[in-house]
Amino acid sequence: MTHVKLPSFLSFAALAALLASSAWAGWTRQGDAVASFKATGPAGLKIVGSAPAVDVKDDGKDLTVVVKLADIDTDNSLRNRHMLEDLEAEKFPLATLTVPVGSVKEGAADVEARGTFTMHGKSREVPFHYTSKCNAGTCEVEGSAELNLKDFDIKIRSYLGITVKPEVSVTTHFQMKK
Repeated sequence: MTHVKLPSFLSFAALAALLASSAWAGWTRQGDAVASFKATGPAGLKIVGSAPAVDVKDDGKDLTVVVKLADIDTDNSLRNRHMLEDLEAEKFPLATLTVPVGSVKEGAADVEARGTFTMHGKSREVPFHYTSKCNAGTCEVEGSAELNLKDFDIKIRSYLGITVKPEVSVTTHFQMKK
C-alpha cells in the first residue's frame, strides 16, 4: 500500500522562491538545506519524501534553487525507483525554481510570491509562501507551495490499485548568509 511513488523535488520550488529578494543578491546558502514533499491518497495514505542536497545559484538577477531528482528519498527503494522513472529523471535530472531577486523581501513573515518552477521539461509560474528571519547577516528561510503534477505532464502511477492525488505540498528550510 505504501509503494506509491511521488516526486519530492517539488519542494525545491518553494526553496528557490524563498531565496529571491533584492536583499538576497550576493547571498549563499549556509549549512543544511532540506526540501520535502507530502502527497496524499485514498484511505488516509500519506507519502513523504525529502532531499537534503539543495543548491542555490545567485547570478545577481535571479536566484535559482536546484534539486537533483536522484537525491530524493521516500524511505522506500521501490517507490524511489518508480518516482524517478515517472519523472524521467535520466532525461530531466533537475527540478528548479527561479525567482527574480527583487521579488522577495528579507526579514518578512507570511509573504506570497511567485517564481518559475521547472520540472520534467516544463516550466510554470507558481505561487509560494515564505517567511525569513534575519539576524547578524544570516537569514533563516522557510517556504511552502502547492503543486499539481499534471501541470508538468507527469503521469501519476497507480500501484496495487492505489493512486496518489496529483496535488502535492512542498516545503523547504534553509539559511542564507551574505
